[in-house]
Amino acid sequence: MGHWRNLLSDRRGNVAVIFAVAAIPLLMGLGVAVDYGRTVVTRSRLADSIDAAVLAIGSQPAMSDADAKTAITKWVNAQVNGAAIGSWQVDSVTQTGGTIHVTASGSVPTTLASLVGVKTLPVVVSTEAVRQAKKIELALVLDNTGSMAGSKLSSLITAANSLVDTLAKGTKQADDLRVALVPFSMTVKVGASYKTATWMDTQALSPVHSEIFDKTGVNRFSLFEKMGVAWGGCVESRPMPYDVQDTLPSASNPSTYYVPYFAPDEPDTKSGNSAVYPNSYLADVTTSTNWKTQETYSAKYTKNFTKTGTNSSTGYTYGPNSGCGLAPLMRLTNNTTSIKSAISAMTAVGDTNIPIGLAWGWNTLAPAGPFGDGVAYTDTEHSKIVVLMTDGQNQNSNPGGSNSNASYYSSIGYIWQNRLGITSGSDTTRRTAMDSRLSTLCTNMKAKGIQIYTVRVEVTTGSSTVLKNCASSPDMFYDVQDSSQLLATFQSIAGEISKLRISK
Repeated sequence: MGHWRNLLSDRRGNVAVIFAVAAIPLLMGLGVAVDYGRTVVTRSRLADSIDAAVLAIGSQPAMSDADAKTAITKWVNAQVNGAAIGSWQVDSVTQTGGTIHVTASGSVPTTLASLVGVKTLPVVVSTEAVRQAKKIELALVLDNTGSMAGSKLSSLITAANSLVDTLAKGTKQADDLRVALVPFSMTVKVGASYKTATWMDTQALSPVHSEIFDKTGVNRFSLFEKMGVAWGGCVESRPMPYDVQDTLPSASNPSTYYVPYFAPDEPDTKSGNSAVYPNSYLADVTTSTNWKTQETYSAKYTKNFTKTGTNSSTGYTYGPNSGCGLAPLMRLTNNTTSIKSAISAMTAVGDTNIPIGLAWGWNTLAPAGPFGDGVAYTDTEHSKIVVLMTDGQNQNSNPGGSNSNASYYSSIGYIWQNRLGITSGSDTTRRTAMDSRLSTLCTNMKAKGIQIYTVRVEVTTGSSTVLKNCASSPDMFYDVQDSSQLLATFQSIAGEISKLRISK
């Protein structure tokens, strides 16, 4: 009897039994904890990838929600390739008013938790990104010189239009984005509709009006009328120092006025050398044999053109509008359809004068001046931005031979007019003088708070220093080796301008 009593009172094995029974829920809890931890890590990894993908598509051309969903899916797949994140999918992408909202979900297979029937744990990710809050005033200052003809100009048109689309996609209201276009070559075409604008010198007060004629007070607009030729709408560079300033045109200082571009009739061809003076379109009615007297004689401008059509060596039409065949600029507008139409209408003609293009880019953004369309420089709600693109270096070419002008006519006149601070010199000397004007112009614009992106395309000679220094920062200069890369370059710039930030 005592034996059975002792046996029943012996509890030495109970610890093992109790532990065995208790181990089951402990292991279950541990398994769930381990699997939950894996799920948290997986959700974090997926969320980071989704955030990065959303920011990445912000630098892409405008796309539909469906295309954005596809792009985000591909981007995340590439980033998490090989990572154990289970199954996942992008459930929705919604783009409204500059905000991109993305939801994604998936599941993570369990390990220990599967022993108690929990095969997967759910993962849900939601993120939202918004574009920068500032409104944008953007001037596209684009090289339309003759060297841009063909595939380069086509690539530029595609790239510029995609930039506009990308920026427009991220705007909440129409006025959040206004864009201006300034095609440039050796001049800029403001358009003939500005003939009587208050900032145009209709009275021949500026000294630029008569520099190429035999007497002062010659009015270029009057000469156009005498010949029965419409002014083409192109303008001259203002004389130094106003060529690189935003000084307002004023009657008290006539040099600040803008003067119509007028390519003078050059001396008649002598000895059958048609390349010597490429823009001879009137008879030399003076009896003088001096080339300058023949060229500057203002009384010869009548309707009696001796040549019409296009000069085969320059590609310019004969006449006072020679070299003014490029597309006109467009002032700031929130109508993206109109600006894209203007971009698509660009054409290639002429030599390269970057300063006049950039100066008119400044004019389109300025709060005063020819247009006065821009907000005040002190307005903190707006960003003023220029994208300057060129495929060449500044150029003031010498036709060579016996051409006594020693240059083609352009918005800075002839080299002998001293509009660059020099009256002669090699191509390098002339380029250096023009680069100096450009550098000063860039400095003046940046001092007003204007951000400048510069793009150099397929330039294999010379230095990129002047464009690098013109850009607001080193990473805002792009040296594009092939024009086919322009689309990607402009997409990158659009992404920088309309940067996304994760808000949720």
